[in-house]
This record gives sequence, structure tokens and C-alpha cells, in this order.
Amino acid sequence: MDLDHPLIVLDPTSADPYGEGKRLQELGSCVPVELPQGVTAWITTDDASGREVLGHRQLAKNPEHWRAFREGRISSDWPLMALAVGQTMLNRDGLDHARLRNPVTHAFNRRPTQTYAPRIQEITEELLDELAGEPGDAVVDIKARYALPLPMRVICELLGIDDHAVRREFGRHTSTLLLSTATPEEAGRAHAAVVALLDDLIAVKEQHPSDDLTTRLLQTHLDGQLTRSELVDSLMLLVIAGHDTTVNLLTNAVKALLSHPEQLALVRDGGSSWEDVVQETLRYDPPVQRVYFRFAVCDTPLGDVVVKEGDPVIVGLATAGRDPKVFTDPETFDITRDHPTTTLAFGHGAHYCLGVALARLEVGTALPALFRRFPDLALATPDQPRLASQAMNGVQELPVRLAPGSPARALRG
Repeated sequence: MDLDHPLIVLDPTSADPYGEGKRLQELGSCVPVELPQGVTAWITTDDASGREVLGHRQLAKNPEHWRAFREGRISSDWPLMALAVGQTMLNRDGLDHARLRNPVTHAFNRRPTQTYAPRIQEITEELLDELAGEPGDAVVDIKARYALPLPMRVICELLGIDDHAVRREFGRHTSTLLLSTATPEEAGRAHAAVVALLDDLIAVKEQHPSDDLTTRLLQTHLDGQLTRSELVDSLMLLVIAGHDTTVNLLTNAVKALLSHPEQLALVRDGGSSWEDVVQETLRYDPPVQRVYFRFAVCDTPLGDVVVKEGDPVIVGLATAGRDPKVFTDPETFDITRDHPTTTLAFGHGAHYCLGVALARLEVGTALPALFRRFPDLALATPDQPRLASQAMNGVQELPVRLAPGSPARALRG
């Protein structure tokens, strides 16, 4: 197998990610696939290959190692370009990666994560109070009304963004950036809008510094550790990574529990913990579907294939969580299962996600609070349209009845 002969064309709409994942697993542990505009890449389909790629020294993040990119064969408006290039720690290796990651790490960890718990609890209760004001026969989108505003408010407060309208703008534009089906014009407008919002934020903090992430990272720029564009890209990464993965994790957990009432009964009866729910959701329906990219710096054996110098590799996180070699009955949502390995859902190795503790704290607060406040919560529809994203993993909306049994009125988003 090689990249000149891809075995499958990945669905850009991700309408059936797990069905597609099973087909990929049947083809091998590392499979050549075709992406939009005929771009080809390898994709891992199991846990072991995913771990190997994420920790492999000969598979780098810097796109200068991508042969097709070096040779000018990837157009600047390629739909997935934002996932491959950028002046953030996600696209750098070694000392350059450390240079970009360390300021963010220090700014993010200045306060212990647990100190944010009281404020997260306050935001959670405020959102639940708003939901409690809805008529009993209403159907609400729990993603739009609860799972999305909670992490967005948290990360915006950490960044020092107080304006509610600005928060909504960030959410709208960053969502567009993550859609695989966005046109180049739509993606370009969204990117420009986010950059403009960040430029305005930086200008405010230059005049009125405060104890927030933006001010701390601005200081690293003033100290010469980050260029201006690296500062903007790092803040953009914090906005996107600081809320979108948590949105999907919380939404997917609610969906899984409502789709498996026997599992919800287990955790309510004390037979399992809410942490068990989170851990199983990270395996069964993780917030990120795939990680783009790693690039081979030389010919590299990977499983039963050889990844040639310059080849790009995608890590399939969703398929790794359903690897039958690691998990018994992997298609089943089972919060009582023993997890033999640490989940790949937040990455592995040098690029392991910085916000894991905060995401777990947010979801660990919001999930039990939701089911305590609304013990009769139920899905309003059996099926939900998937996010049209080849990177993120979730649903576009999650309509629920807060008080089932009444005829539904209109969806209140």
C-alpha cells in the first residue's frame, strides 16, 4: 500500500464516523486515504498505531516535512489547511515546540485548576436556572443552551473577555473554522473575524492589563518570547481548544446516558461514578475524531506498512477507542468496564492536551448537576445530525425534553 493508491475516500461530512471507522479497521492498522481535493494521507485505525505515531520521533508536526506542501501541491485554500499549518505549538517540534508551549503552560497553570471550581459551579447553576424557566412541554437544544455556553464562558473569563456579544462571536466563528464543509470564503471570513477579535482583545489588555491569560501571554510577547502573530495564534488555539472539545465531551456524555438508561441508572444508584461516565465517553464517543497531521522525516515502518519521507499521517482517535484488540465489545457503552490503557482522547506524548484537568473539572461538574436538576431528562429525537467535521466528533444539536410526557412545542435553541 502507498499514498498513490488510497483505499477509501473519507467522507467530509462525517455522517457515519463509526461505520466508516469499522471499514477502515478492516483494511488495516494504517491505511492510505483520500481527503478533499485529492490530497492523500495515511490514517491509523487502532490504539497501538495511534500511540506509536503520537510518540514517534521520526513523525514530526512541522509542515515543512510535508512533501506535497513543500512542493506547492497543496492549495492555500485547502479546506483542512488550518489543521496543518499555523504558528502554534500544535505545528512545531522540539525546542521550537517548547518555546511556544511553555509560555502557554505557565500562563495556564499560574493558578491550580481546582481553584476555578467555585466559578464553574456558579456558571453551571446559572445555566440550569435558565433552563428551569422553560415550560415543561418545551424541547430545548441542550448543546446550545448548556454544553456550549459553559466552557465558552469559562475560557472567555480566563482570557479576560467579559462582553457577552464578543463571546458569541468567538463561538460562531470558531465553529465555522472546524467545519470540513465550510467553503474557502467562509473559512477565510471566520479566520479574519477571529483575528480581528483577538487584535481588539490584545489592544484592550495593552491599555488595561489584568490577571488573565491574555495579559500573561501578552507579557511573553513583550519579553520577546513570542512574535505578535504567534501571540494571536496561541490565543486562537486557547479559544478553540479551551471550549470546543469540552462542548463535545459534555454533549456526547449526555447523549450516551440518555441513549443507555441502564447505564444512567447505574451511576444514579451509586454503582458507578460520574468519572466512570466521563472515561467511557472518552473511549466510546470522544470529542475529537482525528488528529491532523504527523509528517515522516524519513522512511518509517508503521505496523505492516512503510510511511515514506514526506508522507502525512492522521491519528484516528475515534477508531482507537473502539479497537477490538484492546476493548471487549467496543461498540457497547459500558461505564463499568476496566480501561486497560490511558485514553488517547486528549493525545499522547509531547503534544498532550494542556487543558485536560480543566475539561474534566467542567464536565465533572456539569454532568451530575444536569441530571440532579432534571431527573426526567429525555432525548426528544432518536437521531441527531453529526457535525460536518473531519477533526471534531459530535452532533450539531441535542434536542431534549426537560420534563418528558408532555407534547413537545418548538425547539428552543
